[in-house]
Amino acid sequence: MLALEVAGLVVLGGMLGVWLSRAVTVYSAKGRGPVLSRDSHFDRADQGLVSIIVPAKDEEANIGAALETLLAQDYPNIEIIVVDDRSTDGTAEVVRRVAARDGRVRLVQVKELAAGWFGKPHAMHTGAREARGEWLLFVDADCRQAPHSVRVGVGFCAAEGGEMLSLWPVLEMHGFWENAVQPVAGSVLVAWFRPGWVNDPKHRAAFANGQYILIRRSAYEAVGGYGAVRAKVVEDIAFARHVKGSGRRLLNAVGQDLFTTRMYDSLRAMWKGWTRIFYGAFGGVGRILGVLLLTFLFTLLPFVVFAVSAAALAAGLRLGGGGLCPGGAGAGGWWAWTVFGLAAGTVVAIFVTMRRLFIAGCGNPWYLALYPMAVVLVMAFEAGALARALGMGAVTWRGTTYKGGRVISGKGGG
Repeated sequence: MLALEVAGLVVLGGMLGVWLSRAVTVYSAKGRGPVLSRDSHFDRADQGLVSIIVPAKDEEANIGAALETLLAQDYPNIEIIVVDDRSTDGTAEVVRRVAARDGRVRLVQVKELAAGWFGKPHAMHTGAREARGEWLLFVDADCRQAPHSVRVGVGFCAAEGGEMLSLWPVLEMHGFWENAVQPVAGSVLVAWFRPGWVNDPKHRAAFANGQYILIRRSAYEAVGGYGAVRAKVVEDIAFARHVKGSGRRLLNAVGQDLFTTRMYDSLRAMWKGWTRIFYGAFGGVGRILGVLLLTFLFTLLPFVVFAVSAAALAAGLRLGGGGLCPGGAGAGGWWAWTVFGLAAGTVVAIFVTMRRLFIAGCGNPWYLALYPMAVVLVMAFEAGALARALGMGAVTWRGTTYKGGRVISGKGGG
């Protein structure tokens, strides 16, 4: 029994050590990686023409507001290309009205999807072909840019010698499920794709958020553009891997107040979205399974051990002593109290770490009370991604259903 007891303590001690390390990381400026805001200033403001490319499929409700925030940029040299990707609503009409009063806006329409392409990569490829800028900035139609978004992004990328920059956003979270689950799901990506790792040319980690991807045109063309990821459902992370794998400098930063977006407004939408994201982020069966097991081990198991050990010790105290395990004095012995202490310490470290991540993402830290429930849901998203990797599940995104990297219904929409 002694070997098993020691092994259990080693595992619990490892959990505590990992969370203490993460706490240090998220509370230190260096550990969090670059944070960009309106107060970020760089020596050279004008880095040449920036072509802002907005893929839009059935975005009538969003595109007008998105364009207004883009037209309000304080960077002096921009053009905006909206790619209407076979929309069935009034997206194109909204864009035409805006373009009629501001010549910086152009509308490009995709009438038919080219063979071998998925919708969003094709839309961005189409927009890039129409662009004239030295920089290409790809943003989503459901994002709202701050006036300094382009200036700060381009200035930072140029100052750091980067060839591609992607920003982590501030999420708009209005409902119960959004506030409870979104920060926890996002923390999985943060744990695996830390900006410090991504920004290190020697580290293999590569990540991009398709809501904000800035790339030098020369680098874009050198790597083959979005044609290199034409059949990827999660094209942004695949493109980041392709760019970094080519030896070019990839950068990530936190866009503290550069842009906002509301990713998903319901639990059903989160299931579809995060299953797709985790599948694209972690790829093969082995890696997704590893992420799922580690999520359980480091984020859910500490709460289980804490609850069980606390209940066992309380029962032992009521009975006036006794054994959760043999070999010690008092209620449950030294081993039981050590297990309880390590589990309690890990739970505290989890809450301390996650509180910082909630606040950094403009989330409500009171929702941390629901953290174990949120972890269970995130593990369900990961299990869905695993099912997809095994060829057992499909994902529907913007009217198109994908399975095993192929379109099985719909038209490969964005």
